[in-house]
Amino acid sequence: MRRSLLVAITVVGVAVPLSAGTALAMADDSAERRSTSAGFEIEIDPELDAQFGPRPVNAVQAAAIVTRQFPGARVLEAELDERAGGPIWEMKFQLRGDENEVEVDAVTGAILGGGDQGDDDGRDDD
Repeated sequence: MRRSLLVAITVVGVAVPLSAGTALAMADDSAERRSTSAGFEIEIDPELDAQFGPRPVNAVQAAAIVTRQFPGARVLEAELDERAGGPIWEMKFQLRGDENEVEVDAVTGAILGGGDQGDDDGRDDD
């Protein structure tokens, strides 16, 4: 009985600090990252969010635009960013096993081209 009590106290003594540490680490990230039931991660910088306010095209709508443009694509992440002083969504998606990135204008919904690639087909060139 005494041994069982000692084991239980030891387990709780280890599990509680680990849980608290994980919660604190996740809280630091929550200012910019938000999970969504849409099935992909949305990253919004609070400063950009305040600067641009409500956007006509939200992350879920931008994901729909990407999947229409690239049939079979699965959106992995949407990140609010800016281009030429206006809001854009940097969309990361997977298509035929390759990870790709494309920018979607958060005002018009137009596909502006690949993020780092500079092309407009949404495919990594490497």
